[in-house]
Amino acid sequence: LVVAESILRHKLKAKWFLALLIIGTFLVHVMPLFIYSLMPHRELEASVMRDYMGNGLYFIFEVILVALVCSDLISEDMRSNSFILYVSRAMGVKGYLLGKWTGAMVAVGLFTLLPPLVVAMAITATQSGSDYLGSLAVIGQTLLAGVWSAALLVPAGLAVSSLTKKKTYASVGTFMFFFGMMLVSGIFSELSQDWSLLNPSEVLYQSHTVLYGLELNESVNRALLAVMGFLLTVPPMALVYYRIMRKEAGK
Repeated sequence: LVVAESILRHKLKAKWFLALLIIGTFLVHVMPLFIYSLMPHRELEASVMRDYMGNGLYFIFEVILVALVCSDLISEDMRSNSFILYVSRAMGVKGYLLGKWTGAMVAVGLFTLLPPLVVAMAITATQSGSDYLGSLAVIGQTLLAGVWSAALLVPAGLAVSSLTKKKTYASVGTFMFFFGMMLVSGIFSELSQDWSLLNPSEVLYQSHTVLYGLELNESVNRALLAVMGFLLTVPPMALVYYRIMRKEAGK
């Protein structure tokens, strides 16, 4: 918790982070808040929130935030060897990684989680229907979707950060990692629809469909969607753990 709090405090003092967060919040979240709240509606609909959080602009700002937030979390400690001070204490490698992951999740969640919850509650507050339980259920699903949005991309950001001692390389590398997957997906999706799930944006959209309890399109390979969700989260964190263990052993 101390490590996570330190990361969040540091990011909130960074002008680039605040500027990106404010711009992204205005472009991605403020407009839907006014539009969906003022439009006639009986209740908060899951499909509306899914499409809003599946917007391409939402994903682009999230990728940029992940790239910038995670860029120095591991690489700076690698450069200065300060991670030795962390792992030599009682918390060890697992506590160190948990602190870094939690700090990154909270920082990115200021964009992926907090504003969508505000939008969902604003729509619920202005609904004309009386089914508030249904709307509250969608708010709960939005909570899960916001957390998952960050959890899907943060591990890759931390993994790239662990591969270099320069935060600039880590930032660019993280952005290029996601951009490269999108590019390859766009090229090969013409051959098979399954290739579209190589695109992290598509994985996020389809996984939000599941979280909101909506029906997946018949063309979506459910098993492949689950595999991609696993590959984007577990192996990157395993790579970070392996890198830290090797550095701790002096390799």
